[in-house]
Amino acid sequence: MPSLLEVQGIGPVVAEIVLGETGRIERFKNKCHCASDCGAAPVERGSGQTTRMQLNTGGNRRLNWALHIVAIVRLRQDERTKAFLAKLKAAGKNQRTSRRILRTHSARELFPVLRQAASATTTPALRINADAA
Repeated sequence: MPSLLEVQGIGPVVAEIVLGETGRIERFKNKCHCASDCGAAPVERGSGQTTRMQLNTGGNRRLNWALHIVAIVRLRQDERTKAFLAKLKAAGKNQRTSRRILRTHSARELFPVLRQAASATTTPALRINADAA
């Protein structure tokens, strides 16, 4: 799938994992639902009046690994990602939290690419048969 390979930080191996593990992208309502399934969406935890966002320990661990690889590659190569990381550090975020935020951003960025690729590969005849079933 060329459109997925054009995304910064995704190579052939990561693309195959993303495609294989997501399955039908139509099953996700929106990009937040997709990020939650990947285990990249933040979870609010707290006690009493203290609340904080933490890493989601659920979700698909292979997809989470693929998003981790995308985040690491972007941290090494992409200047915008480096600037974003510096901004997060200036805001007081630690390395783990910054990577979680980058994974969430990557998952939400991949959703429209996968949705567009799925609609391009589905022929009108297949869509009609799928709706009838």
